[in-house]
Parts: sequence; C-alpha cells; structure tokens
Amino acid sequence: MNGTVPAEGPAAPQSAHIDGHESEQADVISLTVVAVNGMAALASFASEIDRLNLASARPNPFLSAAFLRCFAAQNEYFDTAGGECLFLVRHGSRLIGCAPMRRSADFAGVEGPFARLAGRLQFLAPLDTDQPGILAAPGDEERVAAALIRHICQHERGWGILEFAGQRPGTTLHRAMYASVNCRFRARDINVEPYTEIVVVWKDLGDYFRSLTKKMRSNISRQARRLFAAGDVEVVLAGDSAAATAWFDAYCDLDGRSWKRGTSASVARNPRRVRFYREITAGRAGLDPEFIGVVLDGVLIAGLVIGSNPSALRDNHGAWCLEMAYDQSLAELGPGQLLLLLAVGTAIEKSRGHVNFMQNFAYYKHRWAADPIHVVNVQLIRRLSLHNAAAHLGAVRRKLRNLRWWPTDTSLSTGEHRTASDEATDHGVTTSKREHSRRLTAAALALGGPAVRLLGREACRAYLPFEID
Repeated sequence: MNGTVPAEGPAAPQSAHIDGHESEQADVISLTVVAVNGMAALASFASEIDRLNLASARPNPFLSAAFLRCFAAQNEYFDTAGGECLFLVRHGSRLIGCAPMRRSADFAGVEGPFARLAGRLQFLAPLDTDQPGILAAPGDEERVAAALIRHICQHERGWGILEFAGQRPGTTLHRAMYASVNCRFRARDINVEPYTEIVVVWKDLGDYFRSLTKKMRSNISRQARRLFAAGDVEVVLAGDSAAATAWFDAYCDLDGRSWKRGTSASVARNPRRVRFYREITAGRAGLDPEFIGVVLDGVLIAGLVIGSNPSALRDNHGAWCLEMAYDQSLAELGPGQLLLLLAVGTAIEKSRGHVNFMQNFAYYKHRWAADPIHVVNVQLIRRLSLHNAAAHLGAVRRKLRNLRWWPTDTSLSTGEHRTASDEATDHGVTTSKREHSRRLTAAALALGGPAVRLLGREACRAYLPFEID
C-alpha cells in the first residue's frame, strides 16, 4: 500500500442502502443478485459482460470478457484453481449489472468456525488494470452498486473483508461501501499510487514537445543526440498483434538487461506473467497490442508494450503503456525517454483521446504532462473478523513506529521502502549475451509486416521534433 496509513472514512448511516427514501430503497430491493462461480461463468456470460461494458459511462478494456478470462487463467497473484465469480444483477429478467469478483483466503491454516472470517472478496482483476469497477449503464449504476453491496452484506458468507481497488473517492461504488457501515461493518480507504494519464490535445508531436518545460525538452533532445551518435539507430513502430508478438521474445531478453531484472517489476518474474503478456501481445486479451522499440547496432535496447481499446470507440479511444524496459548499461543515452515521446506521438497520429501511464512514478510522469487520477482501495470490513483484528494491530504498529524509542531498522520494515534501483543487480552484459540479443532482434526485424514502420536515421530526422545530429 505504498507505506501509507489507512484512512478511516466518515461515519455512515446505520443502513445498508444508499438513500433513505422509501421509493429508492424499494427500487434496490426489487433487483435480484445471483453469484455464478468458476471460470466457466466468464465464458458463459462473455457477451453480457461486453454488452454492459460498452454501455457503461467509460468502457474499460480491462473489464472486457477477454481480459478477465486472460487474467484469471494466467495471472501469478492468485491461485488459478478457483475463486472466480460473477455477481449478476437483474431487474426482472433483464441483466442490468455485473461485478466480476474473486474469493480468496488471506490467513493460511485457518480452519473450523474461524475460516469464514478469513476470506476476502475483491475484483477479479484488481492489478495490472486501470480503474476496475462494476459493469452497468450510467442510469443503472447507482442502484446496481447498492443492490450488490446489500446482497454481499446480507447473503454472502465466508468473507471478512470486501475490497474494491482503484476507486475514485466519492464515486458510486465508493459511496455504496460507506453507506453500508453499521454495527456489523466498518469502511476505510487505503491510499495508493495514483493513475497518471495524458489527455491528448495537441495537433502533432512537435506541438506536444513544445508544450513540455524547457528543461524537459533539453534533456530529451540532448540524450537523443547522444543516442544517435552512439551508432546505427532504428525506431520500430509495430502496430498490430502479429507485429507485437514478433517482438515479445526480444523484449523479454531486454527485460533481463534492464534495472527490472531480479525485481518484482520484471515481466519475467513468473512464468504465468510471461504467458499473460504473450496473450496480450497476441491480441487475445481484449486489448489491441502495439510495440515501440529502439534498436542500436542491431540490438533492441528499449521497448514499450502498449494496449489500446478498439478504435471503434471513438469517444473513448485511448492507449495504456503496459510494460517498458531499457538496457541499463545504456541508460545515459535516454532510450526510455524516447519511447514515451514516441508513445504520445503515436497516440496523436491515431487520434486517441488519452495515453495512460498506469500507476507508480507519478512524480516523473507529471513531467510528461500526465495528470494524476487519485484513487483509493476502499474496504468494507466485518467487525467480527480476523481482518478487523489485523487492521487494528496494524494501526497500533504504525503508531508505535512513530515513537522515538521504536527501532526503525527491525525486520518489520526491511524492504518496505526499497526502490527498484535498490533491488537491481549487476547486469554485466557479456559478448555471448549481446549476440543472443542481436539474434532475437534480427528475427523480429525479419518478420516485418504491413503494420511495422521502421524508422532509420533519415526518417527519424523527419519524424522527431528536434535535431538529432
């Protein structure tokens, strides 16, 4: 949770309803909620999931049926043996809402009567996503959220904590959680890193570049000139699944030469994560994949995996920067900065409305004109549960840590504030490793295809909004 202190929410009415008016309560009660469990449910209701997603105020590719199935099958965070469930909200026979959720256990070894107090209910895909939520049309969202929380509180067993990650404070689902506070449940917000997003308003890449601060422009152009002086540079703009797939092995090799190697940020940290991204780059995860790369003397030295939503959604056509890596031994040449500049340039060319940089490193992304989207993980905690006891113990521990006599270098805090660079190991790229990287890059270049643009020095001189010589 980024080392932040959980913030308790304000007192809420002693009711499980959002509003006290009898007519609105009756409207919520008239809805029926049913939970359908298992991976099979994602396949059975795929068309309904996508219908509701498209009808929502902000269609989200991370809530498409394809992405949810991919995440459930390939993610490394949760046991893939089960726990998936869909909460379906109906008005009569009409399905008006859906909440893709996951059941899991947080306390290993808890059995018997206490087991039902150790469970967690949360979004099916709470990580590697942008602002997950429930699916409903704007006119139904309020009553769907109220009916969902009411059903979970009154009828679902086996959970001690209900958590919705990545919620903007004050939005529908956030309010519904706090409206459920009573003698049995309490709510709190956990502060997390904001999402960061660029709203695309520029006519071309040069216009965007000129909007950046003078110091930022100087840094980008100065390092780019050093990069082009270092050897033969080519920029790769791969715009479809076949092209993105062709570059994925070269990207995984690059990941092993970046600061991410051996850290929790590495795409290769788990075989499931590698398979997860293979599905994304193959276009089987609800996102249209793209790849941007920088090649120096025949070796991929920087790469960016991008996912966009279907271009048919003109009112909400955006791109998400999913994974980025660059060769740590060449960091002084700024290849990562060039990638981000190219990502914005591509978005402008394709008339996208926004470019999302996801979470973490918001202070740096702000320099690229990305605005923070402040979110919290909102939790509803059963007062009689192991989660509530653990939360109170955590609060006591944090208070003790603020006291002068409490040791600051104990094992309780080891590693909590380490940065990615602290965890990075010596890379020492050998000649044989470099040749292996060259072969992977050559194989990707050989595949080519109509969706691949390869910009050499002359093309980069015309494309980039600064001098490269």
